[in-house]
Amino acid sequence: MTVIEIRNQIIQKLQEINDLSFLEAVKTIIDSKTEKQKVFYINEEMENILHERKEKIEKGEFIDNDSVFKESEEWLKGK
Repeated sequence: MTVIEIRNQIIQKLQEINDLSFLEAVKTIIDSKTEKQKVFYINEEMENILHERKEKIEKGEFIDNDSVFKESEEWLKGK
């Protein structure tokens, strides 16, 4: 059976279903497959910023989330 044949069978069967929660679940599955195909475009400025950030990460010039949260908690205790 080809992809087109299976797709058409699914469409025909879906048209007969009136169960809202089931259809919402199917929609969620379909959305998760189609969202991965979307492309996010960035302008040159954003591309340069991302490149700079990547270089800093490679050099170890960053603070991980746990450290930021810990520092924030310590700072808030002093206030």
